[in-house]
Amino acid sequence: MEKQLSDLSIFESYCNRQVILNYYQDEDFLWKRDGFDFESIQFGSEQLLFLKGNDGTILVPIYEYKTAVINTQFPNFFIFRNGADRLEIYFP
Repeated sequence: MEKQLSDLSIFESYCNRQVILNYYQDEDFLWKRDGFDFESIQFGSEQLLFLKGNDGTILVPIYEYKTAVINTQFPNFFIFRNGADRLEIYFP
């Protein structure tokens, strides 16, 4: 099941973790996957900024996605959708 995600500041509570980003096109075509460790996340201006300490930052724009949901069975799993394209963010 999925629940609408209205408060994206929830991401700021994640720190000193690992994240997996899966980018899909046309429903199920996985065209890009990233995974990395980070120290903290900042949310602002429709983007997520993963701070990696001395290793720099990674910017993930989410403004292009029309809907955001959280998987209620897996609370660390988020899905952003725009038509047939989606971004899945997972914190293992």
